[in-house]
Amino acid sequence: MKNSFPTIGVIGGGELARMCVAPAAALGIDLLIFVSEPNDPAAQICNHEIGSYKDLSAIRTFAKNCDVITFVDELIPLSVIRAIEEDGVVVRPSSAALEFSQSEEALRLKLLDYPGPEYKTKNGKIPIEGQLDIDVEIMVIVARSPHGQATTWSPTMDVQKDGISVMSITPVPQLSQDLSEQVQKIALEIAEIVGLVGVAAVKMLVKQEEIFVNDLAMGLHDLGLWTIEGARTSQFEQHLRAVLDLPLGDPTMTAPIAVVGNLVAGRKIDMYRPYLHLMARTPALKFHQYRNEVSLGSKVGHITLLGDRLEDLTSEIQHAIDYISGEIDE
Repeated sequence: MKNSFPTIGVIGGGELARMCVAPAAALGIDLLIFVSEPNDPAAQICNHEIGSYKDLSAIRTFAKNCDVITFVDELIPLSVIRAIEEDGVVVRPSSAALEFSQSEEALRLKLLDYPGPEYKTKNGKIPIEGQLDIDVEIMVIVARSPHGQATTWSPTMDVQKDGISVMSITPVPQLSQDLSEQVQKIALEIAEIVGLVGVAAVKMLVKQEEIFVNDLAMGLHDLGLWTIEGARTSQFEQHLRAVLDLPLGDPTMTAPIAVVGNLVAGRKIDMYRPYLHLMARTPALKFHQYRNEVSLGSKVGHITLLGDRLEDLTSEIQHAIDYISGEIDE
């Protein structure tokens, strides 16, 4: 280490990087962000360098100021990560692990050939091709450290409208306790199989008692946003702990149910004024503004609400989404 507190280099400056800043500051860890644009969400609140994700020379220079490198942007070429690893830079998750999230065939072969549990994959393919009559589609976020400590959070369900994610619900309402434990166990096993260090998301499809592995997304995930308020340790803090090989935190939920609503800009430009109505109506709402440019259809933030009555939570979240977007005025 270059000093008593390490520096983590984060390649990618979007909202997921932005949400790493608070837990890093709480731990006294320095973050240095490599961004493509000076107004990227993370660049607005954190030390950063600007450059192209494809510029190997710039990223090599950036890496010299960091103790470990991680990434939160899928646009980073695998070849760039491999190149800086060959320079001796510690990158977590590694290029070897990242390959399994970028190559469906590599993941399929790894799971099918692994000498252990039999992973169901529709027609032997990941992700599943065509339509499968399923009961529920779920995501399990998992974290793993270099020395093999691993944790998962409660499974999450993505609620979509016209193919766009509008809300997430945790835990998955349709999932029994037994199936919840099974899918978390599968996520832990896959994390070990692919050599994950950091956080990843395992997508699974459930049909009655059958579980199909559908996809693997390496790194922090939008469906883990609920963990900021809804878990004792968020995916963002856990990712930092994992890449530094610190003991992992407690992923237990802080409330029976966590619902997240994604905020998409509509007719309204002013994202601050809606606070007056929404905070008065629902004081328990937690707001996260990304400070992206407010334009029609752009994702500008998310809101979280915790509680024990799913119908009430989803109703309040939907009201807030509609009010902020301008769909309703009261």
